[in-house]
Amino acid sequence: MKKSYLLPKGFKSSGIHAGIKKGKKPDAGLIYSETPCDAVGFFTKNRLKSAHIMHAKKHMGGRISAVFANSGSANAMTGKQGIKDVENITAGIASLLKAKKSAVLAASTGKICKPLPVKSILKSLPVLVKGLSGSDKNFPKAIMTTDTTTKVASEQVNIDGIKCTITAAAKGAGMISPDMATMLVFAMTDADISKSILKEAAYDAIRISFNRITVDGDMSPNDTVYILANGMAKNKKVASKGRGYNKLKDALCKIFYSLAEDMVSDGEGSTKFIRINIKNAKDIKQAGVIARHIANSPLVKCMFFGESVNPGRIMSAVGQTFETVNLDLAVLKIGDAVIIDKGLIVMKNYAKAAKEMKKKKYEITLDLKAGKQDYYLLTTDLSIEYVKINADYS
Repeated sequence: MKKSYLLPKGFKSSGIHAGIKKGKKPDAGLIYSETPCDAVGFFTKNRLKSAHIMHAKKHMGGRISAVFANSGSANAMTGKQGIKDVENITAGIASLLKAKKSAVLAASTGKICKPLPVKSILKSLPVLVKGLSGSDKNFPKAIMTTDTTTKVASEQVNIDGIKCTITAAAKGAGMISPDMATMLVFAMTDADISKSILKEAAYDAIRISFNRITVDGDMSPNDTVYILANGMAKNKKVASKGRGYNKLKDALCKIFYSLAEDMVSDGEGSTKFIRINIKNAKDIKQAGVIARHIANSPLVKCMFFGESVNPGRIMSAVGQTFETVNLDLAVLKIGDAVIIDKGLIVMKNYAKAAKEMKKKKYEITLDLKAGKQDYYLLTTDLSIEYVKINADYS
């Protein structure tokens, strides 16, 4: 897998400044396929939803030619006008591309309650369309908000002698919590694959990536993952689960996990990247509840930031879940240092644990001795800079 934005055959993209954000940074992007695509989408579970999600759900059943994306405005809590704004923008793009109105999707990210500056965006659309290129590098920049770096990944697989490319661009740094996060993800492939099993592959990839991350425990109204497949690689159509399907799914899993790691590593103000491993839980539900409670505990996060060996905070977070576990059997490790063994502190390993916590990236492993289910979750610390970023976000 490459950390690159290698557009698959038939895909073009662009990114420009359209007057949504202050300054001159790109804030509007467009993805276009020369051949209409099969498309699948996954969206936030938040009851508050961006207007682009309501719009997309009306059109996901048809073939898709393009996706417009913007940063700077979430277009959420903007009422009926917000939906009209999406319709006007996508209709304008469709006209310029000579595509059906229903063949253009949208995605927004940014400040909630802030309307889109539609006049400015519509005025910019001819430039956005004219800039479409198979070697574009600006689209990943156009979707960034508090991100400090672009997030891209590509993978190529061989299906019956035909090279197929999968590439994705993403944004996400804060307001991140399972299921999915404050994130926009745009995945494209030139592989010919049926829509039904593309959706299954994407679901499996999301389940082990974007549904396994949390920065601050907050869920966005904008979370969106689009996967577009235009079939222009001309491989024999992948219409059932088999070798070709497994190759494509594995590639998508690698790309999504890589992007999920990038989002957590770029967490707003974060100084630490921590993978929490839960071992031998009773079931997947128990493992997930416990991992998320540890990861989202402000006291645990402060412990990560302060590089403080304070395992009692972790074990207290586990106890607060009210899950049926015997903490007198639990084993907790920070890196390779066993710090809790059968419910008791192992003081002799404190120095080793403290050394581990000074690293930018490390793992915490909790063995519950309650069953056979394993689970992981990616998270960050809670820093002073996080508070500053979100106190000033406007």
